[in-house]
Amino acid sequence: MRRMAVALVAFPLAACMMGPNYHRPSVEAPPAWRFEMAEARDTANTAWWHQFEDPVLDGLIADALAHNLNVQIAAANVEQAAAVLTQAKAPLYPQVGYSGDASRSRGSETNAAPIPSSVPNPQTAYQVLAGASWELDLWGRIRRLSEAARAELYATQEARRGVVLSLVSAVATSYVQLRAYDEQLVIAR
Repeated sequence: MRRMAVALVAFPLAACMMGPNYHRPSVEAPPAWRFEMAEARDTANTAWWHQFEDPVLDGLIADALAHNLNVQIAAANVEQAAAVLTQAKAPLYPQVGYSGDASRSRGSETNAAPIPSSVPNPQTAYQVLAGASWELDLWGRIRRLSEAARAELYATQEARRGVVLSLVSAVATSYVQLRAYDEQLVIAR
């Protein structure tokens, strides 16, 4: 009987678990890469096209970054993911609300039941309401939602970086090819 009571108490508690904490899986990587990770990250984060020292290329890339709709969409997606993260974390904090109301009413003096002279006519009423609530995150639901939203934000930021890198490389590649074609034309003439 005692085991059954323990099982009846433990079952609802176990059913409310939101999952184990995330642990990054171990991945076997080769001891040495062709490029060091820090070197590759530094190359991707810099304005590598400045190495060509070509102001025309710099201007083309600046224009492409300023006016490309895909870059603007990617930036808007990052802002949206940041807002979703803020919204997901909001229930962790106390919620406070308030409201106010004022009304003025006048009773009819020709009513079947006349208003006594001791009651003011018209009447004014004021009402102010305030409330606060806070959800305790006992089972980790809010923490898991905020972790998922944070991961989505990081993924969106990396997607934006990928869009920018693809655009810059496409403009630079096209420009270098155009310059090569110009040189070929000079040689052909």
